Amino acid sequence: MDEATYRLRAFEPGDYPEEARVWTLLDPGIVYTVEELRHQDGTFSLPPLVHRKVVAEERSRGTAVGFAYLVNDPESFDPQTFWIDVGVDPEHQGRGVGRALADTLTLEAERRSARRLWASARVDQPRGVRFLTLQGYSERRRSWRSRLELATATELPDRTEELARQGISFTTLAQEDLSDPRVVRDLYELSAAASADEPRLGPYTPITLEQFVEMDLRSPTFLPDAYFLARKDGRFVAMCALRRAAGEPGALHQSFTGTRRELRGLGIATELKRRAVAYAREHGFQSIRTGNDSLNQPMLAINRKLGFRFEREQIFAERELRSRTPTGRSGTELAPTSLRGRKDGEARSSS
Repeated sequence: MDEATYRLRAFEPGDYPEEARVWTLLDPGIVYTVEELRHQDGTFSLPPLVHRKVVAEERSRGTAVGFAYLVNDPESFDPQTFWIDVGVDPEHQGRGVGRALADTLTLEAERRSARRLWASARVDQPRGVRFLTLQGYSERRRSWRSRLELATATELPDRTEELARQGISFTTLAQEDLSDPRVVRDLYELSAAASADEPRLGPYTPITLEQFVEMDLRSPTFLPDAYFLARKDGRFVAMCALRRAAGEPGALHQSFTGTRRELRGLGIATELKRRAVAYAREHGFQSIRTGNDSLNQPMLAINRKLGFRFEREQIFAERELRSRTPTGRSGTELAPTSLRGRKDGEARSSS
């Protein structure tokens, strides 16, 4: 990086508009907003998480052109493991800006006694994939982002009465009293139980109740009437949450679907997804997008049944840290990681 042209500095609140613009350029199909990015920074800064952001600024204009963050994964928390994410405006790529940002945060991780780093790159962006290789990352698994066009979605049979005979009833968070701590606790416990089987790079660690409330119930994209739940014997047993797709008025985001382990295989998740599709249609949306890990074949099967189609493939990679010397040798940039939004995937479910 030419230090006469660029400088690195700490992130400032006034950088959010440029950050939203850059991530939107780098991630076609998703529109990022200032409101969403600000909320995510707040949630990923809750103790004991480490959240560090660095900006690359073009000196002549005083404009932020590159962004990078270092953060713990709240659902696979290890104080010595971090996600690292780097994004640079395409007009400023190939000039070592991404490498300088990545090296700075790698050193920061090493100062914090990090043992490993996680990162990701989109398969359709070869420069990002090369960056991972040159930085010493090894591929661990892949994920896919998919989209369901509601005009062509498969009509699934309504199984409400069949499931009612097994003691399963349905509700939404809009019908529940969120001021009742028992409701919030029950919802949190369901989310924690279902999330335990969601594929991830590290061992599962439940988030705290405070983190859950902030991430899920106080999100600017939260839709209580599109947060579908199944109940049995007085407690929540399955969930399927739709959210506003920030910046995309005609789309919804399928953020998380999960069922308690002992009740999988009954078709509860499929019925919840049927209700989610019906809601989207009734409210005039055109599409629903979601993400699925390559190891989550049961949920992938449900989505294929509904008519979801793959939009992109993403590599998740890991780097073991053994020395204090950064190894970056490329001027290419990383694509956004999956942590941009807590639930960009869905838990295991047989049906």
